[in-house]
Amino acid sequence: MNRFLNSISSIILSNFTRLQHPYKLTFAVTYHCNSRCTICSIWQKPHKKELSLIEIQQFFKKNTTFSWINLTGGEILLRNDLIPIINTIIKTQKKLLFLNFPTNGLLTEKIVKNVQEIIRLNPSHFIVSVSLDGPEKLHDRLRGIQGNWKRAVRTYQQLKDLRSSHFDCYFGMTISAYNYTAIEQTYIDLKKWIPDLKRSDIHFNIVHQSSHYYGNEEKNLSLNEAMINKITAYNKKKKFAWTKIALIERIYQNLISKYIQTKKTPLSCMALSSSVFLDPYGNIYPCTMWSYPLGNIRNYNMDLKHMWNRDSTTYALAQIRKKNCSNCWTPCEAYQTILGNLPKAMTSIFIKS
Repeated sequence: MNRFLNSISSIILSNFTRLQHPYKLTFAVTYHCNSRCTICSIWQKPHKKELSLIEIQQFFKKNTTFSWINLTGGEILLRNDLIPIINTIIKTQKKLLFLNFPTNGLLTEKIVKNVQEIIRLNPSHFIVSVSLDGPEKLHDRLRGIQGNWKRAVRTYQQLKDLRSSHFDCYFGMTISAYNYTAIEQTYIDLKKWIPDLKRSDIHFNIVHQSSHYYGNEEKNLSLNEAMINKITAYNKKKKFAWTKIALIERIYQNLISKYIQTKKTPLSCMALSSSVFLDPYGNIYPCTMWSYPLGNIRNYNMDLKHMWNRDSTTYALAQIRKKNCSNCWTPCEAYQTILGNLPKAMTSIFIKS
């Protein structure tokens, strides 16, 4: 209960002022990846020296105020020390309420075994999303790996057997010009393999570009209204549940149209107010999308508080508030932005979709 109250307190406070420390951390633990995605070039990044387990342990021992940690990659299951990393997170983050990460689903046995081990560490709320970007042939083509679809579905089938009040899993579909017309067919095909699949078991986000994260700034990933029309058509067939995640997701999706029309973040972004991004090499950025480096955590003795109020951080925060940043609407940044703008965000629930 204390973790829940601490989290709620931080969320409420973020609606009125900048927090003294971020409650959400997005941490890319590795850029190594066994996918070859069309819309992402993380797998093409040159291999550099990533933060070691000892350095990651030092970081989390110095920074103990996170209530939400989103681990990402690359494919994070390629780090053989993932369990010690997550064990450190759970032991040091006494306020941690929510832990989540995505997987491409390729390494089914390893993924399921690791998730079982993480569940035994007893995180409060733990979610894994399995990436799936279309029907079988389309998904395998977009992911660049033959047989990826079948392995991702098999991974999901085994993970859903582990569901409990503390663990959940779902499919994550990144909507782009390559696959938006296949949203409904993706669900139809999945139902053949997973008869009890619900429409709410597929979550959507829209494609983005980022030079420091995805490394895909040269790709043509333009957004259009047809994408939101397809998402809307799908959602009209979906039962709406008044759960916390369903509410946030509905707000996120309802505001996609405004984002596509304006190319501006539809709410006041909470990057550097509630959240921050740490890459595998220790570099700190406001978020996953804006390529504005704030320094390397190694140079701050692994302590975030030394950079949180620096002049360069204050300047970056001012630019974000003026929307002079990259402007995005990716869930990694949008969800805490929704939580930090609750009065405005809640009105979007009633937008017809």
